Amino acid sequence: MIPPAATSPLTRRVPPEPTMPRCLSPRRSRPSPVPRLCLLLALVLATAAPVRAHAQEPGSLQGTVRDATGAPVPAAIVEVQREGADFRRGATADASGRYRVPGLPAGRYRVRVRHPGFGTVEQTVAVAAGEAAGQDFVLRVRAVIIDTVTVTPNNPAVINREHTEFGTQVSEAAMQLLPLRPDVKEVVALTPGARAEQVWGGATQQANNYQIDGLAANHPGLGGDLVQPSINWIEAVEVRGLGAGAEVGNFQGGLVNLVTKSGSNQFEGAVRVNVESAALSASNLQQYDVAAETDSRYDVEAEARGPIVRDRLHYYVAGQFVQRADNVVNHLRTRDGFFAPDGIDRQERKLFGKLSWRPDASNSLVLSAGHIGIDVDRLGATGYEDDAFVRSTAPTWFYNGTFRRVLRPGALLDLSLGGFTRDERRLPYADPDVPGVMLAGQGERPTYNAAPFRYRLAPAVHTATATVEWETRTGPLTHNVKFGGEVSRGDWNYERLRNGGMTWRPGFGRFYESFDPDNTATWRGGLAFVPLAVGGEVRLDADAMNGAAFLQDHIDIGPRFSISPGVRFGWWSGYITPAGDVGPRFRAVDDRAFDARLGVTLDLTGRNDLVLKAHAGRYHQSLFAQLYDRVEGGNVFSNEQLWNYFGTPDRPDRVFTTAERDALAAGGTLQLREEVRLNQTGPTVNYRQPYVDQLVVGLEKQLGRWWKAELLYVNRNNGNMVALVDRNMATNYTLFRNVQAMDAAGDTLWIDGVPMVLEQVYIPNFILMDQLKAVAQGFSVPMPPGMTLADTIHLTWDPDYVLTNVPQARRTFHQAQLVVRMGHPRHGGTASVVYSRLRGNLDNVSGYDESSFAGPFVNPNQAINSYGRLNNSSEWEFKLWVYGALKWGFRGGIFWLQTRGDRYTPVY
Repeated sequence: MIPPAATSPLTRRVPPEPTMPRCLSPRRSRPSPVPRLCLLLALVLATAAPVRAHAQEPGSLQGTVRDATGAPVPAAIVEVQREGADFRRGATADASGRYRVPGLPAGRYRVRVRHPGFGTVEQTVAVAAGEAAGQDFVLRVRAVIIDTVTVTPNNPAVINREHTEFGTQVSEAAMQLLPLRPDVKEVVALTPGARAEQVWGGATQQANNYQIDGLAANHPGLGGDLVQPSINWIEAVEVRGLGAGAEVGNFQGGLVNLVTKSGSNQFEGAVRVNVESAALSASNLQQYDVAAETDSRYDVEAEARGPIVRDRLHYYVAGQFVQRADNVVNHLRTRDGFFAPDGIDRQERKLFGKLSWRPDASNSLVLSAGHIGIDVDRLGATGYEDDAFVRSTAPTWFYNGTFRRVLRPGALLDLSLGGFTRDERRLPYADPDVPGVMLAGQGERPTYNAAPFRYRLAPAVHTATATVEWETRTGPLTHNVKFGGEVSRGDWNYERLRNGGMTWRPGFGRFYESFDPDNTATWRGGLAFVPLAVGGEVRLDADAMNGAAFLQDHIDIGPRFSISPGVRFGWWSGYITPAGDVGPRFRAVDDRAFDARLGVTLDLTGRNDLVLKAHAGRYHQSLFAQLYDRVEGGNVFSNEQLWNYFGTPDRPDRVFTTAERDALAAGGTLQLREEVRLNQTGPTVNYRQPYVDQLVVGLEKQLGRWWKAELLYVNRNNGNMVALVDRNMATNYTLFRNVQAMDAAGDTLWIDGVPMVLEQVYIPNFILMDQLKAVAQGFSVPMPPGMTLADTIHLTWDPDYVLTNVPQARRTFHQAQLVVRMGHPRHGGTASVVYSRLRGNLDNVSGYDESSFAGPFVNPNQAINSYGRLNNSSEWEFKLWVYGALKWGFRGGIFWLQTRGDRYTPVY
């Protein structure tokens, strides 16, 4: 909450000097500066390490995995176990079939290599001290066993010392067998400590970085995911971000990557049909529910994959058609029936294709493209509409291309290009010139004639990335280096226009029984006027640029210790083209910043069965238009005005032009009753891109061949949160206490049998000044309590809006996880217990949830009781999901979730 006595929302407090490098400090009261000391520490360790590591140089095992034709086998699992000792390590072959297992003490090792669709190969290899032993493997295609369930190629039960990252990967088999809705968000929610959209304490889905096959698929206007492909197109869902290196960024929550399916030399095909009907299930809806339920749903989906040219060119194609009808509870007294006569009709058409080409052992090219078409009749119907419906069309196109080349042994080049575009229109059934008729009152309101607004939502984003990865040695040290960059351009065109330029708002709730939408004589309901609303429109044409360059290294220092220093340089620019041709396109925000990151791994036993990992670093948020759409000069928002028309419209679809409204107002027939301020904007002042500082400490324990346990602590502190701020808010509002709440008709509002009393209410001073002037002029209006006419001298109204970072905006997150993972070839799953503590005063990235209101640093009433335990986070979370092959050829899965300690904040 912002204290009423605060002199300025931008008052800064100087933090005390730290007593140790902030990147290593286990507790911080506020976000730390960029941890440059982390990178300095990494360089010092790297240069000092040869003196300590020389006497105990470990060996390594490396080579390639290919099939019988010589083509590489990406994602093959290489498992290494030392003979006569409980020492295990693992690695996964990259796109060129290359693998590397570092940190091996001298001895003989049993090496096991496997991949779905190939027979397993085992071989014994000797590794000498300081030797980089080489061993290639050839896998041969095996027959597919129908009842075999194979878990994700990245075995979650094998400790990987190559990185400090913790995350979850859900395989195709898990998605098919677990009892989940066919929705990617449901799969993301399988991650310990995460929810469908709020990942590890991130501020809603806006804080996440969504990718398809490694390329950004974020909404350029609102944040969150832009494309929702069919879950049956997906081979794996990766949720990353805890301890992630410099090669990833643009998130404060998590990185969600969807890996789509590819073809192989084995032909496969499937057809799925799903039918739902209300006749097969009972309804639990009640008459008072504002809700919908499925009446019927028909889902037909088919896919095929296989070779075009064996070992060289493969394909994957898929298509889906969904026809769905939902019933909506009827809430209009003018029609009979439990359900409204017209429900929501939805049709989806989805197509996807992918080509994978490997002309030789050194090069590969993958191309994919898809289309998603969604048409909805009566979108968002609530049962309160009578012909005031919206018809929506939302065609979406997306494409992706990736080229990989093996430059030399141990060096790989990766180039990618992708894009996504959508043009969604939400249009009224009636002509756009017909005004809506929406009854005044609270909650859902009966609506006639036409929907109040029509919409256009048109996002588009195009992304290019380049990465070079290579291995090198400096003395006894082995480096795995990644260098690259990415650039993304997003466009967002958003319009919310009022149909007819105005909306009639007749009557209040107590006049509803006598109201007839076709008879304008009933619209007054005993009053002398008929209210109408204008404004409240949005016109936004914005584009955002996100770019970054990174350098990440992984250095083995002895057989047990390694460090992973990295640095990422990001740049962000946001532009707006003002609505109404009031000016040229201009740059609204611009920033550049470094993200320093440092990871450490320590093999505590020397057998790779108990490994300590720690990582500290900064992660900047990607830029999207809602972060800067309230910049001055954008002309994006218009105020909503409520007028009283002292007359009776001659017909239900009567509209007044702007000129007619001005003339009626001049003559007193139209009087302004209320104006809701929605157009607050301000210049950009000292804008910095939001970020989160993250500390992750984890302990991994190998529990036999197929099990692994993780004990993990996560600390996150957000900084540079962006909002529109009124620097004079403390003097522009007057605080009143213990205010009796009443409805628009003057009747007392009751809660649980007692009158509603608001402990604190901030009133804009311009309203108080108008009230005092009306009292002085002899009008029959009440005197504001506790005030006199002399107070008009002291009251001021001088808004000073700026778009900036808010020191008072706070968000801190602590989480402890205990996770057990199973990675058996025929079974998989995870069990987790998680404790979380999320506190702050902003539950979003941009300072406000919707485009309608400017937020708590402009409207102080939104800040009352705002600080504390935030919503959408559980204090305790218990998750269990297991899937796999059963007896007699059956397969199955179970999922169990129990949460405790969710906070809910009632809002009036």
